[in-house]
Amino acid sequence: MSEAVPSVVTIDIGTHKVSVLIGKVHSPDNIQVIGMATARNRGMNKGKIVSLDKVIAAIKNAVGEAEKMAECRVHSAWVSIPSTELQSFYASGRTPIANHDQTITTTEVVRALDLAKASHMAPDHYLVSAVPLGFELDDSPEWVQNPVNMSAHSMTGHYQLMMLPISTMQNLDRAMKGANIFVEKMVVSSLATAEASLLKDEKEYGVCLLDIGAGTSNIAVYLDGRLAFVHTVQRGGENVTRDIAAVLQTTTEEAERIKLLYGCVDLHQVKPEHMIQFEGIDGPQTISRIELAEIIIARYEEIFIQIRDELDKRGLIHGLYHGVVLTGDACQIEGMINFARKMLGVSAHLGNPPLQVVADDQYLPSLRRSMYATAAGLLLFSQSEMQEAVVETDAPKANRPVLERIANGWTTLNNKLKSIF
Repeated sequence: MSEAVPSVVTIDIGTHKVSVLIGKVHSPDNIQVIGMATARNRGMNKGKIVSLDKVIAAIKNAVGEAEKMAECRVHSAWVSIPSTELQSFYASGRTPIANHDQTITTTEVVRALDLAKASHMAPDHYLVSAVPLGFELDDSPEWVQNPVNMSAHSMTGHYQLMMLPISTMQNLDRAMKGANIFVEKMVVSSLATAEASLLKDEKEYGVCLLDIGAGTSNIAVYLDGRLAFVHTVQRGGENVTRDIAAVLQTTTEEAERIKLLYGCVDLHQVKPEHMIQFEGIDGPQTISRIELAEIIIARYEEIFIQIRDELDKRGLIHGLYHGVVLTGDACQIEGMINFARKMLGVSAHLGNPPLQVVADDQYLPSLRRSMYATAAGLLLFSQSEMQEAVVETDAPKANRPVLERIANGWTTLNNKLKSIF
C-alpha cells in the first residue's frame, strides 16, 4: 500500500457475514477501495456473539482475502458495532453560564454533556455514542450547532445517547484482539449505514433508514438533519428462511436457496402457474410461487408492523417527508419497495450507493451491493465531522484491560469536544 496516500480499513461484523474494505483516502469525498472481501460468520445469532472462536475465524478469513487483493497487511481497523442490544435515549443537560461576561466556553459544553448522560447511564452499560443534536441558549426555540464564544445566561445541550451492555463491548474487543486487529474506533452500525445510504437532503427533510439484515432490522430516523431515533427489531431475513424451512419441511440451506431465487413480497408480481421444485426432507417436492410468497409475506408483515408501531409511538411517521430508505440483504427481495410503501404509508426506495467510495470497474458492481453498505459507510464516517461525536474504547493494549479503556471513554470524548470547538 502506498505510503503517500492515507489508508483506512473497515470491518462490518454481521450476523451471517463479516465484510472488510481497504480504502485509500485521496480526499474525504474520494476514497478508492483497493481491497474487499466477505466471509461467512457462523459465530453469531441475532446479532449476538455465541461462539467467539468462529467470529474470530470469520474476521481473519475476510481480512486475509482483502489483504491479498490489496497486497498489504492490515493491522488496525474501524469496526461496526452490531445494534442488537442497543438502547437509545434522547437526553438533555442544562447548565448556567457563570463566568463574569456570560460567554460560553468548552467547559460549559462538556458540563452539559455530563449532565445529560448522568440520569441515563446504567452501571452495566457503556455509552458507545453521544450524538449532539444542538444547543439551546436560554429558552430560544432555535438551536445552534456551535455555542462556544456566544453569550447566554444558560445553555441546554441536546443529545441522542446510545448504550450497549459492557459484556457486548468486551466480547467484540476480544474478537478483534483474537484476530490481531488493533481497533481504531467502534461505530454503531446504524450510523455507519446511514452515512453510506442517506443523502444530506433526505436527512434534512425527514427520513427513516431501514436496514434489514439476517438477524435484526435496524431503524435510524433523521429529522432536520439530526438523528432523532434509533431502534432495533429482533427479526430479520433468517426468520423468513426458518419459516420457509419449517412450513416446507426442508433444510435451512434449501430454504435460503429458494428464498433468494424465487422469493417475493408482492403477490401481484407472481404468476399463478409458476411452480417451484425444491428438495424436501422426504425427497423432491413442488410448491407454487404464490404459496412461497405467502409464507414470506407473513413474516415481513410482522417485522413492518413492529417498525410502524415504533415510529407511530414516537410520532415520527408523519415527519418522514422523504419516506423510508431500504438497505440490507433482506431488503433486496422482489417487491420490497411497494411492500414497504403499503405497510408504512410513506414513500420508499432502495439506499443510495455511496458515490464517494469508488473502485476499479471490475470491482465496482460488488462494492455497490448491500453487503458492503455498512463498511463503505465506515470509510465515509472516518473522514466526517460526525466521528467526533462517537465515544469509543481506546486502542487495544496488552497491559490495559477493556474495562479500564471503557472507563476512560468519557475523558476521550471531553478532550475531543474541546478540540472541535
